[in-house]
Order: sequence, then C-alpha cells, then structure tokens
Amino acid sequence: MNFDTYKIKDELLEIYSGSEERFSVGKILSKNKDCILFRSYDAQGKNDGLHFIKSSYISEVKSNTQYLRKMQLYLEYWREREDVLLNNPFKNHPTLLELLEYAMENKKIITVSCSTKPDELLTGYVESYNNEKIELNCVDMETACIYETATLFKEDIFYLEVDSLDNELLKYANKKRECCRSTSNYLPKLNNQI
Repeated sequence: MNFDTYKIKDELLEIYSGSEERFSVGKILSKNKDCILFRSYDAQGKNDGLHFIKSSYISEVKSNTQYLRKMQLYLEYWREREDVLLNNPFKNHPTLLELLEYAMENKKIITVSCSTKPDELLTGYVESYNNEKIELNCVDMETACIYETATLFKEDIFYLEVDSLDNELLKYANKKRECCRSTSNYLPKLNNQI
C-alpha cells in the first residue's frame, strides 16, 4: 500500500486491517515501504496509543469521511478542555421530569430507551415535554447531525442518560458541524412545552 498521499502527523485516517467494519482511527507518525507507525484514537477521541502495523496487513485507508470529520471535532474538544470534575447537579434524587427539565434548560444531549423498543436507544436534545410526552430532536451518532424529531411517551421511558462524556462530545460536534446548522437551527424552546 502506498502511503505517500497521506500527510504525516497531520491527517486523520481510517486504517482498515481485515473486514470493512473494523478499523482504527489515527494519524501516521512515520512510514516506510513495509510498515507504518500511527497514533491511534479511541471512539471518544482520546489517545489510544501508538500502533505499528505492516503494510501487507492494511486492506484500505480512508480519509475525510463523515466519521473522521466528527472525530476531528472530538480531538479539538480534548485540546480545548481539561477534564472537569463531575458532580451531581441534584440535591435530591430527581424525577424523570426533573431530568428532562435539567437537560432542556442546559441544552444537554440525552440518551433514552423506551419499553416499546427496548433494544433501541435514541439520543438527542429535549425539544419539549409535559406529563405525557417528550419531543426529542434525535442526533445521529455517526454524523453528529439532527435527523428527526421523535415523540416519546413519558411512561415508556425506562432508561435515560445525561451528562455522559459520549453525549457531551456529540453535543460539541453537533454545534460545530456545518450540516447541522444548514439542516436544523436547533435551539431548545424552554417555554414551549407540549
């Protein structure tokens, strides 16, 4: 495989070794005709170590994909922030409505699962809620763009995640992405509840 077209230490790449579904994300640090050394990043954009791989084991290299554009934003996120202490924003155990209010007021991305589709997770911004229904602007995990608004029944929600690192990274990428600004002008409406 010829690596001359890729920029050393600069270009984020998907490096495939085997199946189409399995790849590493990283930046090539050095190369020769037989192998490469690259810095790998995990799914959250954190340093995952140095990887050495023989060129003959690399089946494909991709650059500038939707996924890599999102990962580039994750790397930017880590460069701009230091780890912040996480503390509980609630004095008492919160109700589901209090969690929804917290997420909406603070423009947090949440992840929910409902009893009607227990194997499906929905991730997005709370657009509005009341005692019966929740409107969720769903964010695509691959592109970080809003793709639909889902109506959920409060009584069906059995799992809710807020303030997770995955969701904070997704929110950061969502705010930065051009596709998100052009397809959706998402601003939570704090007083527009259904």
